[in-house]
Amino acid sequence: MLAVVSSLLVAVIDEADQNIGDEVSRQGTPTPTSQANEAVTFVSAVHHQTTKAAFQRRKHKPMPKMFDIRNFDDVFGFDPKYSYSAEAVESIEQHRAAFEGLFVDRVLKLLGIKRPNKSYPPKSNGDLKSLHQAVVSSNAAHHTKLSLLYYIFLDCDEKTRNNAHSNAFEEASFIPKKYQIFMKGLWHMDRAEFETALQNLTHPSLIPTFQEEILEVLVKHSPADDMRLPLAYYHTVLPALISTPALDSLFLAIAKTSVTEAFFFLRGQSELDQNRMFEALLRHMTQEPLGERTAARGIELANLPFNKEEEALFEQVLTGMGGRTAARARDLVMLRRIGTGKFNEALDVDCNRSKTVGGINWESLQEGIREGLGPRYDISRMR
Repeated sequence: MLAVVSSLLVAVIDEADQNIGDEVSRQGTPTPTSQANEAVTFVSAVHHQTTKAAFQRRKHKPMPKMFDIRNFDDVFGFDPKYSYSAEAVESIEQHRAAFEGLFVDRVLKLLGIKRPNKSYPPKSNGDLKSLHQAVVSSNAAHHTKLSLLYYIFLDCDEKTRNNAHSNAFEEASFIPKKYQIFMKGLWHMDRAEFETALQNLTHPSLIPTFQEEILEVLVKHSPADDMRLPLAYYHTVLPALISTPALDSLFLAIAKTSVTEAFFFLRGQSELDQNRMFEALLRHMTQEPLGERTAARGIELANLPFNKEEEALFEQVLTGMGGRTAARARDLVMLRRIGTGKFNEALDVDCNRSKTVGGINWESLQEGIREGLGPRYDISRMR
C-alpha cells in the first residue's frame, strides 16, 4: 500500500514541479499550485489511514498465553494423558523401602501432604492429576511447588532418556537454578546414585537442607570399607549436626576409616556424646570381620593416648561384654594392658588359649610374660 502511495506522490509532485516551472518562466516567481496542495493533502490522508489500520491490527493481536502451574494441561502440555510406567512405580517403591523413605517424601510433607506414599509415585494419569492439584493448591511457597513439579519432570525424563521435559519446564516456569540443582541432587539420592547426587548437593549455591538425613543415608548405604562419599559430603558442606543419629552416623563413617581420627573427633564433642561414641567405637571394633586390617586397627586402638576416664571406660565396656563379642573384647583388653606395661594385669585376662595365630596363642604369650617378670610377678595374681 505504501509503495503505491509513494509512486503516486512522486508522479503528482513531478507534475506540480512542471507546472511551477512553467509558471516561473512566465512570471519569474514560484508559487504553489492547487494541484500540489491537493497531492500533499491526499498523501497525508492515506498515511493516516494506513497508520491507523496498522495500529488496529497490533491492538487486536492476541497476546501469548502465560504459563500457569495451576493448569494441568499447561504443565503437562507434552502429554496431558501422561502416566508413570509400572516399572518406574515399582523401582521407586523399592528404593523407598530400602531407604525407609525418600527425600521427595520430605518435600511432599513441606507441601502439607501428610502421607506421601499414598500420593507418590502416581500410578495413573488420574493419580498424577490429583498429585498436581495437591501441590499447586497447598499453602507452601511458590518455589517449593515448582521444585516438586520439577522433580516429577525428572521422572518423565527418565522415561524418555533425555532432559527434554525438565528443560522445557525450566524455560516455562523460570524455576531458579539453585532449586534445579537441589532437586536433581535429591532425585539422584532417591535412586541410590550417590556420586551424581553429591555433585549437585555440594554445589556452593545451595543452603544445606536435609543434611543430617543425607549423611545418614550415605553412611548406611555405602560399602562398609568405603566411607569416602559421606566424609566428602561432611567436609564439603560442613553441616551443623544437631540430631544424635546424624552425629553417630558421621562418627561411624570416621571410625570405619580411621580409629585414630574417630578418637580425636569424639574428644571434640560434649562429655555425654564422648562417652556414647567411645562405647560405640569399642563395640564396633569387636564386630569387625576377622583379618589383617582388623588386627592392625585393634593395635591402633590399643595404643591410643587414653586419659583416666577413657581408660576406665575402655576396661568397663570391654570386660562387661558377653556373647560372641566377648572373646574379641578380651583380646583388646589384653593388647591394651600389654601395650601400656600393665603386665600383671595382662595375666588376669581370660583369653582364648586354644586359638593360635602365627604359631602363637594367648597362653604361650602369657607364659612368656610370666617368665619375663620373674621375681616381679605378683604371686597373689596366680590362678
